[in-house]
Amino acid sequence: MPKERMQKRVSELPEPSRRHAMQVLAAGGAAAVAGCLGGNGDDDGNGGNGGNGGNGGNGGNGDDHDPSEVQPGGTLEVGMKEGVQSLDGRNVTGLQSFQVSYNIYSKLLRYHHEGDGEYVLQGDLATSWEWEDDTSLVFELDEDAVFHNGDPVTADDVVYTFESMYEENFTAALLFAAEVDINAIDDHTVEFDTGDEPFAALESTLGFIVGIMNEDASEAGDMALDPIGSGPFEFVEWVDGSHITLERFDDYWKADEEGNQLPYLDGIEFTIYPDESTKMRDLETGGLDWIDFVPTQDIDSARSDDSLNTVSAGPGGIMGIFQFNTVEPPFDDPEVRQAMLHTIDFEAIINIVFHGHAERAPNQALPPQTGWVFDDLEDPYQGVDLERANELLEGKDPESFEFENWVPRGDQERQQIQEMIQEQIQQAHDIQYDINREDRSVVFEMNATNQFGLDVGGFNGMWDPDQLFSANIAEGAFFNYGGYVNEEVDALLADGRSTLDEDERREAYRGVYEINNEEAAKYYPYWIDNVIAMQPNVHNFEPLHDQTWWFEGVWKSE
Repeated sequence: MPKERMQKRVSELPEPSRRHAMQVLAAGGAAAVAGCLGGNGDDDGNGGNGGNGGNGGNGGNGDDHDPSEVQPGGTLEVGMKEGVQSLDGRNVTGLQSFQVSYNIYSKLLRYHHEGDGEYVLQGDLATSWEWEDDTSLVFELDEDAVFHNGDPVTADDVVYTFESMYEENFTAALLFAAEVDINAIDDHTVEFDTGDEPFAALESTLGFIVGIMNEDASEAGDMALDPIGSGPFEFVEWVDGSHITLERFDDYWKADEEGNQLPYLDGIEFTIYPDESTKMRDLETGGLDWIDFVPTQDIDSARSDDSLNTVSAGPGGIMGIFQFNTVEPPFDDPEVRQAMLHTIDFEAIINIVFHGHAERAPNQALPPQTGWVFDDLEDPYQGVDLERANELLEGKDPESFEFENWVPRGDQERQQIQEMIQEQIQQAHDIQYDINREDRSVVFEMNATNQFGLDVGGFNGMWDPDQLFSANIAEGAFFNYGGYVNEEVDALLADGRSTLDEDERREAYRGVYEINNEEAAKYYPYWIDNVIAMQPNVHNFEPLHDQTWWFEGVWKSE
């Protein structure tokens, strides 16, 4: 029978001193909760949930999941956006990389949507976890978990994963805002020690990133290109720009609530599409079973198409972000940055580029379902205000501004947004600049080395302000395009990270937003509704706010 696994409501994070907030549920009990909250097969903007697919499995696309009805077998044909750069579970260089990777690797914890906007952290490799005190978090690992090469998953592998992540500067370390000491207590017990101060976002961050590595396999091979994990699917092949093939791991260590081994599928074929419209057409004509992103112009028709199912975690699954180059003219001047934000018509972008399938955000990145929205924090850039923009630009000779922006080749939305901004600021201030279309790796290099003016991008949904700000607004952060530095911001982030008092944390992050409103280095204009579509014979897929794909409990009917 499947083992009991702990879960903890996201709304109760962080509460190390309240151990009774953690709930240990049998797999069948967790499935029953998710199943009774299921939808009707149509996307209602919050994501439907069938049963959870068993011991750590998945909610669904509106099915009322009954494991006795599962039809195992078959290959899921997935269409996905290009952007896979590495399959190393410590190297989360982009959304597409970890969406594939976390079907190969297991994590200590992972997120699950219970419905009605309520999320929980539940054990993946961990059967339970407990705070010994405010700085010591202890995990018990599943003793049956094994890697794809047959090695057991041990506490030493967990220690190796994090130590190598720090030592080799994998990108997950840059998203892991505080360094912790990890110690193996015995073969299946591991302790995270945060040192002299708490790390308030530790649990949340462990559920968000970092696949656990096999030490011997990692030392002997290249996990970025030939990964070995302990997840439900084994790696077979990656042809860059074409496809990634995974097959069922026959010795996977999880079962559903009736004791049937997971995963149900024989394999997954991820086909990479540079063009979103082509991917949509292939789904509509039956060449694909599931796609990661319905083009916004097709969302309404897809939702009304009886031959397709659609699901969404709701607005905020992708968070828009505009980043200025704060170290080079003209955007090293905060008044110029403010003037641009008063000039850009973000409502027009939402209506034209996203066809209304985004929600205007109040310059706050984390959406309401995370619990981290400040309702009384004013956004000074709501609505176009050309009078104020001209006041800010007075005496600065905007016609002489020189900069260029970059767009990944094939990214139609980012290109359209840049073109709209280009037109708007040219008409308002006679500012002209070039838009360069290059491969994604070139665009990343230009942004990372501050060779741009204004970058338009997005982040997949995060869970805690520490994750967000430590990734893109802290000094030296990996995604801090434009080199923004503010010592007061960094001090506030440290304060918010090292206290477990919710009021103190909220005060710290409110302060970060207030400074950002004034400095205008980053701007979070909208929460995008990322809609996933699939054939009606694909069952039990759960859409998550962080855009992670869990195919462990997905199955196909005839």
